[in-house]
Amino acid sequence: MPLPEGLSDFQAMALGTAGFTAGLAVMRMEQMGLVPGAGPVLVSGATGGVGSLAVDMLAGRGYEVVALSGKSEQSEYLASLGAARVIDRKTLELGTRPLEKAQWAGAVDTVGGALLGWMTRSMAYRGVIAACGLAGGVELNTTVMPFILRGVSLLGIDSVACPMAERLAVWRRLATDLKPRHLDTGIARTVKLDALPGVFQGFLDGTGTGRTVVDLA
Repeated sequence: MPLPEGLSDFQAMALGTAGFTAGLAVMRMEQMGLVPGAGPVLVSGATGGVGSLAVDMLAGRGYEVVALSGKSEQSEYLASLGAARVIDRKTLELGTRPLEKAQWAGAVDTVGGALLGWMTRSMAYRGVIAACGLAGGVELNTTVMPFILRGVSLLGIDSVACPMAERLAVWRRLATDLKPRHLDTGIARTVKLDALPGVFQGFLDGTGTGRTVVDLA
C-alpha cells in the first residue's frame, strides 16, 4: 500500500507506531469533542516518542499543550515542539482526594499507574484522556466520581488491532493536519546500525528523546 501523499519514506519511519499512536489519540479525543480553546491539554512522558509527537501535533493544531516530564533538562526541547508550559514530574503533587483541582481539557497519557489515576481526578468538566502507555504501572486507582460528576472520558488507545478503515484515516491525517512540524528538524534523527548500542544506552539512562531512524545502507 503506498504512503499517503505528503509523507516521505523517512517521515513514515520516523512516525512509525509511536506516531500512529499519538495521531490516533488526538483523533479519538477530537471525536469526543476536544477542540482548541477548550483548555490546556496535558501530555505525559512528553520527551518520548509518543509524547514528543503528541506535543508537536497538538501544538500544531492550536492547542495549549502542557508537557509533563521527568527530564527537566529537556524543557527547551519541549518548548521548541510547541509546549506552552513544562511540568517537572518530580515536583508534581498527586494528592489523595477523589476529585482534585480541575485543570485539563484533555490529556495524552503514556505513563499509566498513579499518574493516570491523578489525571482522572484533575480533569476539567467533560475532559477526555487518551491512555496509551504503562511505563509507570498497570494498575489504575481512582473512583467513579470524575466520571459521574465531571463527565470525564477515558479512552483506550490500541495501535495493534485498530480497524483498517480507522488506521488509514489516521495515516491520512498524519500526512496532512496532524503532520508534526518538527519531525525532520527536532524529533527524529538518523543513525547507522553500528551506533545503536549507544542509542539503546541513552534510552536506558533516560537521556533519549524523540525518535531514531536506523540507516541500513
